[in-house]
This record gives sequence, C-alpha cells and structure tokens, in this order.
Amino acid sequence: MVDATASSIIPRAGDALEMSAVLRTRQGEEVLMDALDKTSVVAIIVLCVSSIVLISSHKGEARLDSNTIQRGFETVSSAHNGEFEAKVKQARNLQDSDNPAKAEGLLQELILNYPYEGEPHMMMGNILMKKQEPVKAMREYKEAIDLNPDYLDKKTPLFQGKKLKIAAGEAFVEIEKRIKADPKDEAAKNEKKTIYYLYRKIAGGCSG
Repeated sequence: MVDATASSIIPRAGDALEMSAVLRTRQGEEVLMDALDKTSVVAIIVLCVSSIVLISSHKGEARLDSNTIQRGFETVSSAHNGEFEAKVKQARNLQDSDNPAKAEGLLQELILNYPYEGEPHMMMGNILMKKQEPVKAMREYKEAIDLNPDYLDKKTPLFQGKKLKIAAGEAFVEIEKRIKADPKDEAAKNEKKTIYYLYRKIAGGCSG
C-alpha cells in the first residue's frame, strides 16, 4: 500500500502541473495582448500620418482653387472696368460735343448695367442741370454720393461739394415755389426731404 505521505505528495504534484499550465496560458495571453497593443498603436500612428498627409494635400488643392478663382475675379473685374470706362468716356465726349440727348441715353444704359457706379449718376445730374431741371438732378446727385462718398471728400480729386451745394440751392428754390403754389403737393415735400438730406451730406463732407 502507498503510505499517506506519498498519496498526499502525488495530488500536490498534479496541482503544480495544472498551475504551471495555467501560468503558461496566462503568459501566452499577455504576450498576445501585448503584441495586439503594439499592433494597434502602430496602426493608429499610420492612420494619423495618412490623415495629416491627406488633409495637407486637400489644403494645397483648396489654396490652388482659391488662387485660381481670385485670378478669375480679377480678370472679370478688369474687363468690367475697362468696358465701363470706355462707355463713360464716350458719354462725356457726347456731352462735350453738345449732344446731350445721346449722352443721356448712354448714361441711362450705364446706370442700368452698372448699378453700383456713382459716376453715371453724377454725369446725368450735370446734364439735367444744363436742362434746368435741378430737382431731377438732385435725385441723380443723391444716388451718386451714396454710391461714391468721394464726391464729398475734399481730399480726393472727385470732390464736387461746391457744385452740389449750388445745385441744391437751385432745387430748393424750385421746390419752395411748387409747395407755395400747392401746399398739398406731397411729391414736392418728399423732394424737399431729399434736398435737406443732400445739404446734410454736403455739410458733413465739406467740413471733413
């Protein structure tokens, strides 16, 4: 018979073998997990680098597209200005050659096609003043100075403050006559508001 000491040693040896197997399994899992962690880190790094390269590439393309668009706008703007200046010069020549009807027609075309330019309105006002229509001229002058405040800036070569002040005075006299003749003339009252507006703008511009 196997004595009690031997029988107690055998189970312990079996337990030791089982424990060793468990330890090896855990160590294998730890090694595997460590390898996976390293692989994940490498993958993340590669992904980040790729993303940075891709973003940089797109930014370069965006800058290129932006530059191309800007050059396109500049080309269109240059062509726009060239055509506009040519027509303004033509209208001025017509006006100087005592052909106000054709000049007025061309200016009306410019006002329609170039609504953000003040010069056609200023020139139209000048023609209306020559036709002795100061109230209508005031409307054009108002548009001109609203679109281009330089007409009231003494520091610029476009300054027209003195001329506009004289024209506003003539328009005011005409409006007063109309209101005196018909105190209910609402159109004349509105025109008077326009003249007051011009007086304020002229005073502000000339005092600058």
